[in-house]
Amino acid sequence: MLKRSHLSLFSLLVVCCWLLFGCAINSQPSATLYDLGPVSSAQTNKVFPPDMPLLVISRVNAPSWLRNTMMYYRQAQVNDQQTLFYTLSRWSMPPPELFRDHLESRIVAAGGVIEGTRANKAGQLRLIVHIEDFSQYFQDDSTSEGRIALRVSIFGKDRLVAQKSFFHKVPAPSPDAPGGVQALSVAADEVITEILHWIVENRQAG
Repeated sequence: MLKRSHLSLFSLLVVCCWLLFGCAINSQPSATLYDLGPVSSAQTNKVFPPDMPLLVISRVNAPSWLRNTMMYYRQAQVNDQQTLFYTLSRWSMPPPELFRDHLESRIVAAGGVIEGTRANKAGQLRLIVHIEDFSQYFQDDSTSEGRIALRVSIFGKDRLVAQKSFFHKVPAPSPDAPGGVQALSVAADEVITEILHWIVENRQAG
């Protein structure tokens, strides 16, 4: 049996270990959160398609590896089939949610109307978006670009109206997480601009 003095010393050591462990956890820097930024007047002025239809964004899907807040990148000079992620930089929401919010904001800014979850009005179209890639690609240690690849399907009342794949890549201003965020934000804006025009082109087919 330990003596009282030994027990006191043991208890003190346990408390010190817990304090050191807590300090070590608290000393670790928290991750910086990013999103795609607000829709600016410069963005809305780039495209204002006439006769935007009533729209329902039914779903924005993505592979399981994109359904989290990690900020992914690839290194083409090493292995472009391996996805890596920044440890101190994260998205504020998973990319499918970020893209959906940005798409809805752009549609409304372009004169469109986002309806509820049911598509039951005349001329109303439903969109289903599947994001295939939303990441930063490094060609070398100092050069990278943001890449977005996705597929959009337009449905009318009871049938598929049109389907198209979109791909945009934008050079990053710096070879790091903030540079990747800026590149992906511009790429998202450009691909949404293209989607808006495509929706208008196919509105009559619905």
